Amino acid sequence: MNSFYFVSNIGELYVPTEYRDVIFARGRVKLFAHQELKHLNRIFTHIRHGGVAVVDGEWEQITAVMDYIQRHKRDLVQPSPRPTKSKSRDRGASRGNSVSNALKEVLSRLACWADADGILQVEPAPVLPDLLALAGEPMGANQGKPFLVPLIKIQQIQDALAETYPIRALDASLVASENVLAPRSQETIECFQEALQHVRTSDASAITVADIGCGSGCLTLLARQAFGDQTEIYASDLLPEAVATTNLNIQRLLPDSEGLTVMPPGDLFDPFSGHRFDVIIFNAPWVVARVRNRAELAIHDEKQETVKRFFARVSDFLKPDGTVLLGYADASGPKAIANLEAIIAAAGFKVDAVFNKRVATHRSKRKWEQIRVYVLCRS
Repeated sequence: MNSFYFVSNIGELYVPTEYRDVIFARGRVKLFAHQELKHLNRIFTHIRHGGVAVVDGEWEQITAVMDYIQRHKRDLVQPSPRPTKSKSRDRGASRGNSVSNALKEVLSRLACWADADGILQVEPAPVLPDLLALAGEPMGANQGKPFLVPLIKIQQIQDALAETYPIRALDASLVASENVLAPRSQETIECFQEALQHVRTSDASAITVADIGCGSGCLTLLARQAFGDQTEIYASDLLPEAVATTNLNIQRLLPDSEGLTVMPPGDLFDPFSGHRFDVIIFNAPWVVARVRNRAELAIHDEKQETVKRFFARVSDFLKPDGTVLLGYADASGPKAIANLEAIIAAAGFKVDAVFNKRVATHRSKRKWEQIRVYVLCRS
């Protein structure tokens, strides 16, 4: 499928992958700019007839358009026929999901556009560094051209970044964009802090560290705190929005810091070709379950395949006397922990130390779980 769409009075615009079906299937993309934003019903009618409205002008007027559409959104979705009494009960849930998906599709047909540098063409422009990445696209995907972003996506990013997460170990607060695992677990962070202190040496100037799956950048910043300014620390994540969030938190807390490199997004070690590290940090997904959406990539690991792939490659990126810090939890029970430790041993590693904490859960069947950070070295 093509990734660019020509819009009159703007030119060629890059369309993020998530929204290409919406944009290209409809084929009726129209710009509504400045004074045209006052005609709320005209924009609404264009969207109701299957079109995509690109808006340009004052931010207050643009959000007023979204408010209008939100108030009338039920008029944009055709209800599906009611199931007969003989149909199963889960048809109701299915119908609810169908309506929800249809509403999401409709709301994504109201879009803003940003120039090649990621500056939204609204007045005043919200401050959203690395907007394309925060929207889930690799930096450079737009090939130096302007791009579209649905207004609902912009608002979701803004809402996510408006919330801050105090981190006791850092004596600071971090942000986490949409789909990025928020650093809520103080216990996990403190376990990693203890593990980092355990492996810290008197001469940290030559140490190189990798944070695999950096998320919000919390552990990247924690490693800098533990090892000092002379340490070279690299971070990356599968999700572009996580890479952008780590960059954002580094700029918020350590704007002039050197030796912190956030790599392009990629799977596990893919961004680190040719690198070997003294310390590799990986807060692995700890729930043995299928991934249903982007937000669950940091949490769910079906059949522990991500952990298996990590240990299949980690030796190629770890120096001979290097250390792995692996975060995990027993949320999926003792069998998952036994499997994990078998994977560790089969990869040629032994446990040097374990730092753990018992934390309460919100589940009725399992009120407590144990968070742990393994300090691993080669057998």
